[in-house]
Amino acid sequence: MSGPEPVDPAPTLGYLPCCVEGPTAWLPKAAYALRMLLLPLGWTPRWVDRLTLKALGTGIYYGPEARGWPEGVLSLPLHETTLAYFAAMRPYAAGRVRWRWNGTESWPALFGSPDGSADDPVASVFFWLSGWQEHTQRMRDEHGRVRYADTLQAALGIATRPPVEATRTALARALERCGLRVRLRRWRDRAWACCPTIDIDYMRKWRPGILYREFFQYPVQNLLRQPLSARLKRLIGVTGEILSRSDPFRAAFWRIVEQIRASGAGTFFFKTGATSPHDVRYRPGRLLRRWFRVLQASAMEIGLHPSYHAATHLGHLLRERDRLTALLGRPPLSVRTHYLRWVEPTTPRMLAAAGFRIDSSLGWPDHEGFRRGTCLPFQLFDVQANAPLPLWELPLAVMESVLFVRRGLTLDAATRATEVLLNVCRRYGGLCVALWHNTLWDERDFPDWGAHFEHTLRQAENQGALIVDLQSAIKSWH
Repeated sequence: MSGPEPVDPAPTLGYLPCCVEGPTAWLPKAAYALRMLLLPLGWTPRWVDRLTLKALGTGIYYGPEARGWPEGVLSLPLHETTLAYFAAMRPYAAGRVRWRWNGTESWPALFGSPDGSADDPVASVFFWLSGWQEHTQRMRDEHGRVRYADTLQAALGIATRPPVEATRTALARALERCGLRVRLRRWRDRAWACCPTIDIDYMRKWRPGILYREFFQYPVQNLLRQPLSARLKRLIGVTGEILSRSDPFRAAFWRIVEQIRASGAGTFFFKTGATSPHDVRYRPGRLLRRWFRVLQASAMEIGLHPSYHAATHLGHLLRERDRLTALLGRPPLSVRTHYLRWVEPTTPRMLAAAGFRIDSSLGWPDHEGFRRGTCLPFQLFDVQANAPLPLWELPLAVMESVLFVRRGLTLDAATRATEVLLNVCRRYGGLCVALWHNTLWDERDFPDWGAHFEHTLRQAENQGALIVDLQSAIKSWH
């Protein structure tokens, strides 16, 4: 059995001389942000000192002395007010934002010269990708999750507009003005990609708790507050479905596999433990092994969906990883936490320590959009340790339960909201990671969820996206 394999993106176009200056504590942050900025543009930084950069006459300088550089050097300013903000560890005030116009849209510039004469794209990108606001904003929901309403994106109204991509686009233009060629990465032979991902929270619908609900709570206690005729109609329908030995969640699994396979590949996240009433345990029996065989034969990826408390408890996480490893015959590389639970820095540190190399948990549990301001893969950064983690994030853009339950959207509104995300990812050559559950086409309890899945897959394919699983996506990004 082999250990975790690397999943870093393919080699870049070349090495770009870069000089970064500033306080010692700031240098790892700046180096990380500049590397993430340049990666999608086909460049890897080659770190040099200022004398070497001046002698070369080409590259990027980032620091407090941004004047007097050769024309072939793109100089980016680091201002003392930026350093003061990050040292203070306070929330970012939306009123500080300066808006920039690139000819088609405006985007927020968070840092730069106080007089507005020059922006600092490095600090702005670090703010978004590192999740800095999640370290300074302490408000959380009952599951310990960041709420969209408490974010800077909500204050600025940019949930579905990734500021990192707009900043990177501006940087690309500045590089080209300095004579530095930019070549955007592609997804194999496609300009953008879509990753359909499926969280398998349940392997079957007809469980004791659901039966109790359907035969007592709904018809007798009337939890849904329906008239008697509606309760009887539901009871008759449920009884007929159970007697036919038809389980909608199992049927949905096969239908999902068939539809994804016709377009490409996807990632399926499975649970191997239960540590909370928020988890439903399912056993690694004959049916689960059969599902695994079908997925592997269909070139689908299988990842771990850790239980509720495994997002903050390393022992639970390791046990659940080991169970999935035993079933697969190799360690899983991809992970998504249950309920999208994420506690900084505990969760990402644990996932990296457990050998995971790809995460796709960083979406909001109550709104669609780009939680870390990007629709492209990026390496996670440990703010407290002041260093990157060996864990790549393929950010989650949309989840069907967010649209239909948290936001209460109709099918038309949900598909329109998803189309906005697809169009943004296509425009920036990005990756749209979408999450569904194997509850699709259960029209009694999850009406229109299946139609949303089918529409999204069709739209992505019609717009030329590579339909691909998470692991293959990052490996094919070249």
